[in-house]
Amino acid sequence: MVVVKPPLWLAQADGRERPDILSWARNHIEVAANKPGRAYLGLCHRLDYAAGGLMVLAKTSKAARRISQQFRDRTIKKLYYALVAGTPPESGGLVDELIRDRAITRVALPGEKGTKASLNFKVIGQGEFNGGLATLLAIQLLTGFKHQIRCQLANLGFPIIGDVKYGGRQGATGVIGLWAYELTLSHPISQEPLTFTEKPGVFWPWPQLRPRGV
Repeated sequence: MVVVKPPLWLAQADGRERPDILSWARNHIEVAANKPGRAYLGLCHRLDYAAGGLMVLAKTSKAARRISQQFRDRTIKKLYYALVAGTPPESGGLVDELIRDRAITRVALPGEKGTKASLNFKVIGQGEFNGGLATLLAIQLLTGFKHQIRCQLANLGFPIIGDVKYGGRQGATGVIGLWAYELTLSHPISQEPLTFTEKPGVFWPWPQLRPRGV
């Protein structure tokens, strides 16, 4: 089951009565299939609370194991949009040693042992945003580390718009300009390659971007 998580929704419930995509999707299955009991739904990966976009959920335990293994083997292709202020390089790759330090992710200091994290990026558009220049990046995430894209772009000198935790401009009630727009995986039973895409649409900050050619 592939769903779109809105910004400011959790991947799963945390006990604080905030909306979460796992509970919403399970309820959808129970209602649509008229299930009398609690439907199984497995969480195979996560997406930041402040970000939005595509997530894949598993409707059986076998599917959950197989999809989770694809994530561990890094055979699932994940593409993101990131909106940053200024003009970063046209394209490139970022490789950093990252450390989780309390509530943030940071690049390891000399002598510290971090986890290797890598991604590729390219500029796909520029425009006006709140009176300043903004650049739209397409990101291919090659590894998985909490807040990896946010940390690595900030370390490059181009934090995501709205991401005040990593030095970006103030956003709309905590939303950041990060969107998971494409997901490619193998079907857990048939092994058929599947690709899903979804644009951010109405969610802030995307409607406020006034495009112009790069």
